[in-house]
Amino acid sequence: MDAPVAPQPSSSAMALDGIVVLELGMVMQVPLAAQMLGDFGADVIKIERPAPGDILRTLDTVGRDRGEMSCYYAALCRNKRTLCLDIKEAQGRDALLRLVDRADVLLHNFRPGVMERLGLGFADIHRRNPRLIYAAGSAFGESGPMADLPGQDMLAQSFSGLAMSGVEPGESPRLNNTPAVDYVTAVSLTQGILAALVERQRSGRGQMVSTSLFDVALAMQTLEISSQEIYGYRTSWLRQAMVYRTQDGWLTVLTLFRDNPLQKLCSAFEIEDLSQNPKFATTDLQIQHLREIEKMLVPVFARFKSADCMARLAKVDILCAPVNDVADVVDHPQTIHNGTIWDVPIPGQKAARLAGNPVRLSRTPPKVYRQPTALGADSDGVLASFGFSPEEIQALRGASIVR
Repeated sequence: MDAPVAPQPSSSAMALDGIVVLELGMVMQVPLAAQMLGDFGADVIKIERPAPGDILRTLDTVGRDRGEMSCYYAALCRNKRTLCLDIKEAQGRDALLRLVDRADVLLHNFRPGVMERLGLGFADIHRRNPRLIYAAGSAFGESGPMADLPGQDMLAQSFSGLAMSGVEPGESPRLNNTPAVDYVTAVSLTQGILAALVERQRSGRGQMVSTSLFDVALAMQTLEISSQEIYGYRTSWLRQAMVYRTQDGWLTVLTLFRDNPLQKLCSAFEIEDLSQNPKFATTDLQIQHLREIEKMLVPVFARFKSADCMARLAKVDILCAPVNDVADVVDHPQTIHNGTIWDVPIPGQKAARLAGNPVRLSRTPPKVYRQPTALGADSDGVLASFGFSPEEIQALRGASIVR
């Protein structure tokens, strides 16, 4: 009988303590999902190809040129042990399958068909370990006319219609620089894995969990799809948003959820009530002519600092917020109070202040307990904890299967 996997005392008493996760992922979608599981205490083993390893390690050209860790790798690879394993070789696949025998979850985001060709598809793995949750993230889906196409966040934004959301006729599409689709896809994949783990407590059986950037990008537009499909009109929340330059910055002002918001705006700044004009008499008319109204109020906002504008608008119950750069908010008192930014140790470097897990549990909160490490830094320890003898590990190293 195989010896049990060595426990990870640093993650004891956490929500996912005892759950073993194998991650074969690159870039953001799957590495982030695995990190989320690791934040809650799962023993996540990141299995990387031989050098250069995960693409994340080389995407950061500044870190690369300095000979230091990629900031992107550091952001997505805490709370993991790293194993550099060549699964293209038969010996590497055999080693992986020994890990599969004791794992609870396997995640990957290879293109559809790749894992199957390696003998590592869901059907193969399920026969070997029926309790394992097999999670796959893809670009457009596991099958279908676009399944074989490569994908990326901005491509998903484009193809799904997200880049045209809120765009008026004649305007150019808008891409979001922040990979929100990747992030939400990772959250969705994590949600599916957790649901499958709960179901396994009843059935004793694993199952396949899958989602795609395309599916998630569509699902993110749930309200827009509802207006299009039920009543045939395009929802645009941007039609109720105005952005103003103030004396010391920018301010977003919303007319959402308020009756006669123009009257309130005029009252806040003690100017003539523009809603007396029949053209702007109702909330619907104000939304219809919002860009005209926006231009009329440009000189009004320009007279005040952002804080003054916010104070005035708060008195009349108009929604608003300053437009910040991310550098402005990492040290904001609310950010500090919430504990949103975590100090993550980086080997050979000073600790980095990085975005933490935004989910809070009252008794078993997520935390940092393992730093992101160099490629293959934990290879020997991982294999030993899964029952590989020193001689077997040395043989794999000698064959360049483990690096």
